[in-house]
Amino acid sequence: MYIGPYRFDLELRELVHTRTESAPSFKLSDIEYLVLHQLMMARGQVVSIDSMCADLLPQVVSYQDIATAVQSIKRFLGAEYAMLIEDVAKQGYMLHVKAKDKPMLACSLSAISIKNYVLCLILGVLLIIFLATNLKTTSDISLSIPYKLHIKDSGSVLVPIYAADADKAKYKARVEQLALKLARCEKLKWQRIYVAPSSNGNKVDFLMNDIADDGKACNNLKVRNVEDNWNFIDVTWLKEAGFCE
Repeated sequence: MYIGPYRFDLELRELVHTRTESAPSFKLSDIEYLVLHQLMMARGQVVSIDSMCADLLPQVVSYQDIATAVQSIKRFLGAEYAMLIEDVAKQGYMLHVKAKDKPMLACSLSAISIKNYVLCLILGVLLIIFLATNLKTTSDISLSIPYKLHIKDSGSVLVPIYAADADKAKYKARVEQLALKLARCEKLKWQRIYVAPSSNGNKVDFLMNDIADDGKACNNLKVRNVEDNWNFIDVTWLKEAGFCE
């Protein structure tokens, strides 16, 4: 597997330059190796930071650990090939199949005359006028924003994530019961707990982290074959699963 002139050696866990024998190789740490391996296996697709954290379990790492590992790899690749690894805002990282073309301006000031520049400017103004007079805004657009359930006597919140709008009514009571059960823990380990039930009711995914927006430690848990009920969840199970102490 290659990134530009660099070969990803799976056995040695190194990035090796294939064109210059004298060029130093890059020995990957455990986190750097697993991050690069996920990016290689999903080349051309976005790999979420959460999935990287899950792949590193049982070792618990932070979002910052992942970002540091990516930056170390990009520094070794150099400016020419570092751009192949893209930081996709609020999603994760993507390893491109080939180098992205550099962005180009439609009207480059260094390559056109004053006459053409003025023409571009006039066309731009006319386009703005056209859009303003011919396009209407709509008021019937609704955004589906996850709601938060504050867990009593703690600084933690429970956030349900649904695959379809119809699932909200189906699982509302169960999510509220889960919040009550979490409140019975003597101490919750996580400040943010996300729960994502499948539409068919057979699987429940949990993601736990500390202050998600700041990228602290995270943990991922998948529960299968729940047979459309959550009766298995009690304080004992919550402790065993790592939700609380």
